[in-house]
Amino acid sequence: MTGPARPPQVHFEHIAAPTPAGLGSIVVRDSEGRAVGQFDYQICHPCRQGHVEGIAVAAPWQGRGVARRTLHTALGPCAGYAWSTSRQSTDGRGFFTAMEEETGQIFPGCAPPCPHMLAAHPTGLVRGLLTRSRL
Repeated sequence: MTGPARPPQVHFEHIAAPTPAGLGSIVVRDSEGRAVGQFDYQICHPCRQGHVEGIAVAAPWQGRGVARRTLHTALGPCAGYAWSTSRQSTDGRGFFTAMEEETGQIFPGCAPPCPHMLAAHPTGLVRGLLTRSRL
């Protein structure tokens, strides 16, 4: 009997938001430096809110814990914040339901971001680094 599959070797490249409460990203890279995933998000520290704009993982990397590890990376420094997400796909709803059970954090879809986030990043301006299927 074999144990659980070992998580793939990846590293996280943080791209800071250009403005407070603006859109930041975590790009997930494989051992050869290729982008295999991306997590776009906003954090407003004064309002203690986080907003997930999108999570994408390249098809060959899906189901290997990459999105899960990336979300944990983003949540780490923002313990106790309220989080929301953009509109969720069917796969996204399943992912966020599983993450709610794992973390105890609620991820409501389409919840309005705080006014600082809206001012820093008007809806619809996301430009991903990958051609991706969104969760």
